[in-house]
Amino acid sequence: LSTFTTETTANEKRNTNVKLAARAINGTIVRPGEEFSFNKVVGQRTAEKGYQEAAAYSGGEVVQEPGGGVCQVSSTLYNAVVFAGLKTTERHAHTYEPSYVTPGMDATVSWGGPDFRFINTSKAAIGIRANYSNRKMTVSFYGVPVLEDGITWSLESEKTDELPPPEPTYVEDPTLDPGTEVTQKAGTNGSRWITYKIVSKNGTVVEKTEDHAKTYK
Repeated sequence: LSTFTTETTANEKRNTNVKLAARAINGTIVRPGEEFSFNKVVGQRTAEKGYQEAAAYSGGEVVQEPGGGVCQVSSTLYNAVVFAGLKTTERHAHTYEPSYVTPGMDATVSWGGPDFRFINTSKAAIGIRANYSNRKMTVSFYGVPVLEDGITWSLESEKTDELPPPEPTYVEDPTLDPGTEVTQKAGTNGSRWITYKIVSKNGTVVEKTEDHAKTYK
């Protein structure tokens, strides 16, 4: 029904997390009318399960936690869901721009927090294949076509605004010489994006509607 691939970084710990989450999803069968939940299927990302500490967002800050990077799996899954013509029921954007998909086409997840969910709106069961190999994360859906013959769905994101970085905040560090300043983390530009759902028939766009908008910090 659909296939979507994203490219990961060279960070081995992050790639281990991507591989484990992909393995948890691979082979999942979603019955007609059934709702798929990323957090329910993948479960809590813990060290006991082999998840490594890697960069993740928590409360707007970048932290190291087990399972950092699994949002790449949920974002890849989200795009495959759209291409297959299925219905997304819960999706959240990241705080900051993602690097592995176009901003506006991401889906962040966190255990006990944001989830990614969709419903199988077809009349037959759907099988999910999820695989990580050679720094590529791929999700494919198999089943009876949901969309009419010749009809395809896709997403298109458009950047509407670039936002200046925030003013710096200063924290006193008694280990530094008086008058010395060290940049702990440089600010980056924020941005605003509008994401459209594109419906095409035999390769020709027949409908373009705003699906959602997002401001990244």
